[in-house]
Amino acid sequence: MSDIQRLPLDAIQPGAVLAEAVADARGTVLLPAGLRLTEAHLASLHRRNIAALNVTAPPDPAELARRREKVRERVLYLFRHTDDDPAAQALLQAVLAFRQEQVR
Repeated sequence: MSDIQRLPLDAIQPGAVLAEAVADARGTVLLPAGLRLTEAHLASLHRRNIAALNVTAPPDPAELARRREKVRERVLYLFRHTDDDPAAQALLQAVLAFRQEQVR
């Protein structure tokens, strides 16, 4: 599991993941926990004078590689009987690319 860091808004880069929901002074949730921040999110938070956010630290590269390999093994297992079917192989490649992209 990634560690949580409290960082000033100006130090946060697009792609960072919120560790907890961001709420305004009235308690209205502006952004949910787990959201991957974009430039637009950061600009909006800046306009609302949000000073700092709790974000998850990026995973260790070795841990990320281990997770991707585990996903790869699982997808290959699910498609284990499709070696001679070109359509299934195309689907395998699409699923594999999608699932590995989702690994964080």
